[in-house]
Amino acid sequence: MKKRVLILYISRYSGHYYAAEAIEEGIKEFSPDTHVEKMNALDYTNPVLGRLINRVYLQVIKRRPHVWGDMYDNPSVLEKTRNTRRAVHRYNMHKIKKMIAAKRPDVVLCTQAFPCGMVADYKVISAGGPKLIGVLTDYAPHSYWLHDAVDHYVVPDEKTGALLAKKGIASGKINPLGIPVSLKFRQAHDRKITLRRLGLIPERPTILMMGGSQGLGPMEELLNAVTLNGRKHFQAIVVTGRNMRLFRKLVRASKNDKGTVVLPFADNVDELMDASDIIVSKAGGLTTAEALSKKLPMVIIDPIPGHERRNADHLVAEGAAAEVFSFSELKNVLDEIFERPERLSAMRESAGRLSKPLSSLDIAKLALGVD
Repeated sequence: MKKRVLILYISRYSGHYYAAEAIEEGIKEFSPDTHVEKMNALDYTNPVLGRLINRVYLQVIKRRPHVWGDMYDNPSVLEKTRNTRRAVHRYNMHKIKKMIAAKRPDVVLCTQAFPCGMVADYKVISAGGPKLIGVLTDYAPHSYWLHDAVDHYVVPDEKTGALLAKKGIASGKINPLGIPVSLKFRQAHDRKITLRRLGLIPERPTILMMGGSQGLGPMEELLNAVTLNGRKHFQAIVVTGRNMRLFRKLVRASKNDKGTVVLPFADNVDELMDASDIIVSKAGGLTTAEALSKKLPMVIIDPIPGHERRNADHLVAEGAAAEVFSFSELKNVLDEIFERPERLSAMRESAGRLSKPLSSLDIAKLALGVD
């Protein structure tokens, strides 16, 4: 009898969703007969609240990011919201029971803490239930993940696993398999072909600039710092995600600059990364994992306080990234990296050491109970 796998996330255009997609892809490649289904857990349990939370989150990140930083994994906030979270879980329990009964999963994987907590509570109430796996997509595990009923945690690396163990999770539950990325990141693409197709010069240092699926961050200022104002020894590929307003704005700003290509949401990020020498971005978990899988050094600027702040600290400490705190510093750091090939090579080597391009396959094996 073929196994049934349910993967839960909470936001359609987010790293949580793309992690869920990568896990599905890994399971399907490893075991094509396995039944796999993805669900937006927040849309299922609280659709109106889900849309409100997403809007509020984006506004806070854009206008008051320090507020998010102050709240992230804050013990005081955790304690003050404990009863509220329990009430929400109780309110949603009948829907979770209905979902489990209808889907009949042998395994539930959660790429975000909210659905993980609800399914964990369901397992406690039911004194049983499917195998539950929490898949962390950042390097700093926050306390909302902590539940005794979770059978396994997948973490980006051993250091993240050690942090989770300090929070009380048994080491036997912790699996440092990496942040799940699409299996297409295994494939190598010809740099020259990609750059020529984009109208760029293969011999020129190429910088990939991204702001995640939402096109967040000071992208216009970054582009100006890197390629405009007469700086012609770099060329840039800019991906604005689903932020079409930003896309149109940057297209206008760079229309006379043949060394800049501006793209909207791109489904060939793996190809663009192979064509680039370095990526300038925030420190989102999925973007980070994808860059590492391509051994692509990072320059991080303006990470979101909280999870991205901790991701940035981790990557800088490991030597796979440099962080800059101003646009003038960005110019200087890029000059230094490209003028010192040994530094670029060392960063690439560090990125390769952290790389886990087969993470989704390894997670598939864990989910299906295969060594």
